[in-house]
Amino acid sequence: MNIIVISGPTASGKTKKAIEFCKRNNGEIISCDSRQIYKYLDIGTNKEGILLQDGTRNINGVIQHLTDIVSPDQEYSAVDFMKNADAEILKILYKHKVPVVTGGTGLYIKTLLYGLDFISETDKTLRKELKSKCCDELYEILLKLDPQAAEKNKKNPQRLVRALEINILSKKTIKANLKYKKTPRYSFKHYSLCVDNKILYRKINDRCKYMIENGMIEETQKIVDMGFKANCPGLSAIGYKHVLQYLNNNMSKDDLIMRFSRDTRHYAKRQNTWFKAQPDVEFIYNTI
Repeated sequence: MNIIVISGPTASGKTKKAIEFCKRNNGEIISCDSRQIYKYLDIGTNKEGILLQDGTRNINGVIQHLTDIVSPDQEYSAVDFMKNADAEILKILYKHKVPVVTGGTGLYIKTLLYGLDFISETDKTLRKELKSKCCDELYEILLKLDPQAAEKNKKNPQRLVRALEINILSKKTIKANLKYKKTPRYSFKHYSLCVDNKILYRKINDRCKYMIENGMIEETQKIVDMGFKANCPGLSAIGYKHVLQYLNNNMSKDDLIMRFSRDTRHYAKRQNTWFKAQPDVEFIYNTI
């Protein structure tokens, strides 16, 4: 067995389980989180441990890779993750340790485990043209080409741009493009954590409120003050986009916490749906 995967919805205790496993089995964590990849976004992405000079994190004596690797204004795809994770897996195996891929970004996990038969090219001119349009315009264009992708990414301009780019260049829908290979790229064991919804949603509510009251607003303002645009990929994450609305006086603090919590619960539900649809997962009930 080459690698271990520990997945599950947000706030389900994945990192804690991964640390326990690594301490027992001489492992190192590879973060599989589409938001923790961004530098400076710490509080709102719930990063743990201490960032070291070599770019890794130390969480209670366990090394974690692939956080803080790109700036908030940089694009990053599942294929980028696959390439970065491949490199880290080789390094960990070379040290005779166990790679433990840990996170809730299902697309990243599946791409790492199976790869893609088709990887669409990018077009800088097309992307620039698409980025000049507002979110509603992007949605309406994509709705005509790929209704499923349009509805799924309705409020995320970054993903709408990428979906349109793929549709236009390949002349195929996102679903038609995302064909995974049948043979796994690694020998692996995939565990996914399950938590009772009432418990999970209560923890999500508590976490979101804690983030807002303990520096996430100031963190978001600092990133904007650094010169990063409000519509950059990093700030399109759940929570940060809500804080931006609060900073623009478009909602109260109570509304901020409520909407942040609500959308995070909805995201957790989508994560659960994704992992339950995967054929190679062993589910573990976790009491958190």
